[in-house]
Amino acid sequence: MNKRSKIAVTIALTLLLISMGSTAAVLGQPTPETRAARIVEVAEGASEKVEDFIFLIDSNDTAKDMIDDAGLTEAFEGNVTLYGEGVEKVEDAGECLAIDDYEGAMDNATEALSIFREVYRSINNILYNSGVKLGQFVDVEELEEAIERSQERVEELKELISVDAPAYDKLMDAEGNLTQALEFLPDNMEDAKASLRDANSLISEVCQYLKEIAQELNPQRIRDYCEGAYQYRERFRERFGQAGTEGFDVNGFLQTQGYQNEDDFMASFQEMIENAKGSEDLEDLEEIGRTIREMDGSLTQEVGQYRSRHGQDATGSGFGQESSGSGYGQEASGSGYGQNTGGYGGSGGSGKMGFGGGQ
Repeated sequence: MNKRSKIAVTIALTLLLISMGSTAAVLGQPTPETRAARIVEVAEGASEKVEDFIFLIDSNDTAKDMIDDAGLTEAFEGNVTLYGEGVEKVEDAGECLAIDDYEGAMDNATEALSIFREVYRSINNILYNSGVKLGQFVDVEELEEAIERSQERVEELKELISVDAPAYDKLMDAEGNLTQALEFLPDNMEDAKASLRDANSLISEVCQYLKEIAQELNPQRIRDYCEGAYQYRERFRERFGQAGTEGFDVNGFLQTQGYQNEDDFMASFQEMIENAKGSEDLEDLEEIGRTIREMDGSLTQEVGQYRSRHGQDATGSGFGQESSGSGYGQEASGSGYGQNTGGYGGSGGSGKMGFGGGQ
């Protein structure tokens, strides 16, 4: 059940507790401060849930048209205004709490909850009298989220496959189907679902393609790949040492990259390589190449800027930026790892892991 599906249930439970006079059970703590803080928290949560409920309706043109056709638009807008008054009560409660006026905080929060309960009930009556079924729009929300998840999956797969590979065309077709699915919503649910199914079928075919490539990566080739990665690990150590002798704050730079210090980076990178050794997951290998490329680019840029500020020669030595070295750099012509170098899976290219046109 997604967030939208939980809105009505959460509101109903929260407001039911209040309406049944069970505030004490909700609060649970004996001191005035904790009681006040808890009821303010409950009121804030109810405010958010009712806001989501209103947004769910207000953001759907079909629902608004049905409410308007029933002559209930003014009533709906009146409830939105009333909701705003409840929000003001919650804010007043928070201000009272901040100055230790616990009685004032509880009074305002309780009044806000009463308003939210009335707004929720009234809007539900408006929906009923307009013929709007909330479940229909929850279904739309769920379908939109499913489409978005598939779109994210397509983007992830595009990062792993060369544009020259036949499988890349399938991803583009899947992307088109997903775009079409969104265009069908909210009025044409069935066609939207059909387009999503077609897209997911293509995505499954691409995943199978990658699985077959992974099976071709025999252990020796993986070990060779990792051995090359070890060499780059040592080259990073050399570059860190050189930069440090020039006064560059290596540990400070590494902290901006998410590591505590040089030892932490080296340990993390070695762990990454060790994990890849016994894995057939192509993403493990891609993670190594991505780490090297990103660290190389960031280090080259930062050291270059440092040297420029201090009047030094800013021509740093990265791992193959337009060079002929054996690195992971862009357009490198040596024995790199998929950067137009004939890496695993054929002709490489496009900065991917080499799942290229040779397949």
